[in-house]
Amino acid sequence: MKLDLNNKNILITGAATGMGRASALEVSKHGANVILADINSEGLVEVSAKLKALGSNFRSVLMDVTSIDETEKKIFEAENYFDGGINTLVHFAGALEGSMVDIDDLAPETWDRIINLNLNGTYNVVRAVAKLMKKRESGVILLTSSGAGVHSPGSSPAYSASKGGTHGLTFHLQNYLSNHGIRIHDILPGSIRSPLKVRQLKEALQNTGDQKHFEKSSDELGEPDGVAKIVAFIISDDASYLKGSIITR
Repeated sequence: MKLDLNNKNILITGAATGMGRASALEVSKHGANVILADINSEGLVEVSAKLKALGSNFRSVLMDVTSIDETEKKIFEAENYFDGGINTLVHFAGALEGSMVDIDDLAPETWDRIINLNLNGTYNVVRAVAKLMKKRESGVILLTSSGAGVHSPGSSPAYSASKGGTHGLTFHLQNYLSNHGIRIHDILPGSIRSPLKVRQLKEALQNTGDQKHFEKSSDELGEPDGVAKIVAFIISDDASYLKGSIITR
């Protein structure tokens, strides 16, 4: 299917690597204007170079989603980057730590860090974007949950809790923001090859010593490009009849 995203001004968080990076490249191929947001400055430089080579219309911004003040300030600034403002959010920023660690052994610092980035960070970003979209009575918001904490156990209690929380927030937003013409989804990616997932597998190996499981899991990882194609469709006007959560491999 040929998508037309020429009318989309898309803010992508976690855009420097993994599925965020792949999604930025994919939506730009379909004519979208893209705002790359990440705390990873080197990764932003790399993906910016690729978008420049494609002739894409984009801007990049260093943003720490765990800071509510910085997030709002930079999103409000990004609102003016393209005519019409930010009409689409794709939120991938997140982390996974504490893999294969029992909750009674999990450091409180790890719990706080993952909840703060994955759940509080989601709140910070959506809070700012919703203020802008409500004024226009339109928009699309795509959050990132996970099978972990939603329909299956995960390797990290903190990660499962954060993604279960994001999934619950999506339900609330669907009820609350749909009245303002805003379409809400969350995507539940499977095991996708990304820096986050590779680090998780290495941490699990370190904590369990199970080399066979590590090799099997590594071989079964999907590619970010596959998820990016789904993201491009979800945020397009062709998906206006779509509702709810989307599960990928």
